[in-house]
Amino acid sequence: GQTNSEKRSLSPFLVFDSYYSFIGNKSADVWGFKGGVKIDEKWRLGVGYNLLSSDIVEQKVLPSEELAYAKNDTVKAQLFFRYFPVMAEYIHYNEGNWQISTHLQIGYGQSYFQYFDKNDNKRRIFKKGVVASQLGVHAQYKIIKWVGLTAGVGYRVMLVNNKEIDAKMNSPIFAVGIKIYLSEVIKSIKGEK
Repeated sequence: GQTNSEKRSLSPFLVFDSYYSFIGNKSADVWGFKGGVKIDEKWRLGVGYNLLSSDIVEQKVLPSEELAYAKNDTVKAQLFFRYFPVMAEYIHYNEGNWQISTHLQIGYGQSYFQYFDKNDNKRRIFKKGVVASQLGVHAQYKIIKWVGLTAGVGYRVMLVNNKEIDAKMNSPIFAVGIKIYLSEVIKSIKGEK
């Protein structure tokens, strides 16, 4: 059988992350979080949620079926983009307080524009499913036992894009985040050394 030293080590992780990117020529901040399990200090597997947090507003010509609801045939509409990524991350370097890793994410979600109709109700237009992928390199530095800082660079590629939305969604990404070391927090609560 396996000796204790060969047993797989599993620990939970949770990271709140935001990244900076572009949609068309506008800056587009995306906020989110990911959680999952770390295996043998080498792999992280997880799921998450990402949401466009920047206000990207464009003039949109409404499809004919919307004209009954709107004041005009052209409206100011805000872009919404959100998706649920699954993630695999490989940790190349893990010495002292530093860690460097490469990750791949693929997420399913939606993009659409939203406007206010003549009764000030929100209406969604051009809503379609999308599949976003991300490849990147990440570094993290542990400040104290429970908390670290993360930073990374990567690229977002839309594997399935919303054809109704002409803004270019493929983009370089620059990430910063705060990492909570859940396994350390749990150990501290339990009073383990």
